[in-house]
Amino acid sequence: MRRKEARVEVRMTEHEKEALKRKAAKNGMTVSEYARTLLANSDDATIRVIDTEPLRKAAHELAKQGTNLNQFMKFLNTYGIKVFDAGEAQRVLAREVETFMEVAEALAALRREADRNNVHLKIEDFDSAEND
Repeated sequence: MRRKEARVEVRMTEHEKEALKRKAAKNGMTVSEYARTLLANSDDATIRVIDTEPLRKAAHELAKQGTNLNQFMKFLNTYGIKVFDAGEAQRVLAREVETFMEVAEALAALRREADRNNVHLKIEDFDSAEND
């Protein structure tokens, strides 16, 4: 076997590194062997990317709407039903429902696209969208 002297450096997250280690172990290889085999010997260089940014934005909007709903309920609890504006309540709830439906449809579309392209779909935690 020839000595391997050339190096390729790849940066990844800890999560990606752990996934790579699991895949290598599942195939009975070291991480280096597994990566080398995939990179140098694979004829299938297809990379499937599904953009989850619209879904992330919708989840962020849904979180904002939830905050609005909480503020509305606090207002009602503080000032009572005498100042209750049924029209405003309907507008707030309608926005909540609309945003929720957009997120649900985006998730369904993402699932259909993944299934159509035989892509394993793992949705990352969207809590970080609040920090954007």
